[in-house]
Amino acid sequence: MVARFLVVLLALLAIGDASANPLVLQRADPQVLLQDDGNYYLAATVPEYDRIELRRAPTLEGLGKAEAHVVWRKHAKGEMGAHIWAPELHRIDGKWYIYFTAGRSDAIWEIRLYVLENSSPDPFKGEWIERGQLKTGRESFSLDATTFALRGQRYLLWTQSDPDPARKATDIYIAKMDSPLSIKGPATMLSTPDYAWEKKGHNVNEAPAALVRNGRVFVTYSASATDANYALGMLTARDDADLLDARSWSKSPEPVLRSSVANGQYGPGHNSFTTTPDGKTDILVYHARNYRDITGDSLLDQNRHTRAQAIRWRADGTPDFGEPVPDDAGAVAPKPLFRDPVQDGAADPVVIWNPFVGRWWMFYTNRRANVPGLADIAWVHGTRIGIAESDDIGAHWRYLGTANITLPEELGGAGATQWAPDVVRAPDGRYHMFLTVVPGVFNDWKHPRHIVHLTSGDLRNWGDANEVPLAVPKVIDASVAALPEGGWRMWYNNEADKKSIYFADSPDLVRWTDRGRAIGDQAGEGPKVFRWKDSWWMVTDVWQGLGVYRSADALNWKRQPGNLLQQPGKGEDDRAIGGHPDVVVSGERAFLFYYTHPDGKGTRRSSIQVVELASDGQVLRAERDAAARVMLIPQ
Repeated sequence: MVARFLVVLLALLAIGDASANPLVLQRADPQVLLQDDGNYYLAATVPEYDRIELRRAPTLEGLGKAEAHVVWRKHAKGEMGAHIWAPELHRIDGKWYIYFTAGRSDAIWEIRLYVLENSSPDPFKGEWIERGQLKTGRESFSLDATTFALRGQRYLLWTQSDPDPARKATDIYIAKMDSPLSIKGPATMLSTPDYAWEKKGHNVNEAPAALVRNGRVFVTYSASATDANYALGMLTARDDADLLDARSWSKSPEPVLRSSVANGQYGPGHNSFTTTPDGKTDILVYHARNYRDITGDSLLDQNRHTRAQAIRWRADGTPDFGEPVPDDAGAVAPKPLFRDPVQDGAADPVVIWNPFVGRWWMFYTNRRANVPGLADIAWVHGTRIGIAESDDIGAHWRYLGTANITLPEELGGAGATQWAPDVVRAPDGRYHMFLTVVPGVFNDWKHPRHIVHLTSGDLRNWGDANEVPLAVPKVIDASVAALPEGGWRMWYNNEADKKSIYFADSPDLVRWTDRGRAIGDQAGEGPKVFRWKDSWWMVTDVWQGLGVYRSADALNWKRQPGNLLQQPGKGEDDRAIGGHPDVVVSGERAFLFYYTHPDGKGTRRSSIQVVELASDGQVLRAERDAAARVMLIPQ
């Protein structure tokens, strides 16, 4: 316990921000470079495997908030057309180089090493020129190149498949370089999977990284499949030895960093090394997930997040990486969490990870709360869906504008009212919105209301609008969830049936079959259904706080006594009942986003708040006056 505390303490002191880990969400194979300009530069694999991007910031923790600058995209066909992996940025002889891995569009597992070059002093400027394949002396599966210099000689380290195709293994190689674009002389194999912990799932040694300290060269590498079995191994040689002689190297018989159940970190690997700005503390940068079990191919799971922690040094001069440190609880969210700066009527939030910008987005209904002269009904009509963005994993939000939603004239066109969106991501990566649409602006509640399905490839622009055929043409507030056995389920408010909650099923998010009433004991709207702690939960706005239901099968629901957020809170803008929620499950934690009318019942202004949920698996609780330390991790 003391050792673990010391590692965590050292990590926090070195990195600077107690809420640093994870540094950057959904960025695997991270390489961080500290430059003379005082900035840290990050290159990493993006989950789409289709581009190379760079980030920079004066601190490690700032990399998560830094804008991602795309410097190169994959080819539409031929070589460098697939599996863009493991980019590394290096400054060599006054030029910038990016070493990366790529497959062919027509043969995606024909993986090879490639190089980009840029002569600009600033890697975010100038032209990145393709310098072609970095030849290793043998044409076979090869990846994860890195380079380092020692005693005036530059070396290349990389991963390549075993010469014997029957072995189906990848090994670590080293060679001298005669230029940043080529190696000279023979390559030496330094390591092949020998131990059982290197052969779990696959026989893998890959992703080498070099650290020269204390008269030795330490080369870490990753072993086994890219799931919870992934772990770091280490090779060691004297820095005055012949590094091309395999006998100069010794191999650690056990992993030097592996999954930690206690800390909730799984599959740590593919690392790089950097230091604190003063150069006094060495930092290990790596990726890991915060959950063990993965559905499907681990390479398709997007949640390998970039993390960092300080390295301790033993008395014998060898590094002690300890255990991967736990994710921090997050930063304290303000009260209110968000107010719309234009119309001050933010309500009905839905929060989703935006992989295109690497940040969380909030879509919300935005009523015309501060527009004078509007009738009691008209003020909640006539607006578009607002968007807010968080660059610190959900604790703080800023206004971005409105979603570009195109609706046909039969649904009101540009003059339609847009309410209560829900957004989900399909397996093919496309996003689907289920939006309540009112075909105009009205002064009564007698008009029709529809749930409309739209799609988007970037989360900003939405089209292909179609009305979802449901029980009646007077429905609002869709909540959509994926079912474990496949397909999707939508819950919604049927206003014609005493505002009961109904549901419908779909195999593909396009074709829907209405299944009738799900909840009828209590009128309510704004249902939110989610799975957490081995149960299904439904939270609905019953206008006296939030009603809560639990289910084992998402079909049969039992109501929890009492309502959440019925008693006013003490925080700013939180002294009122909570309404129309969204819930984001983040690892083992869950956060409830809701809105309030802070000036009391009958007032128009509204704001968004957040509270962390607690549960024993049977009952949901929400202590709205407790500080909400928010950390949203994409699932």
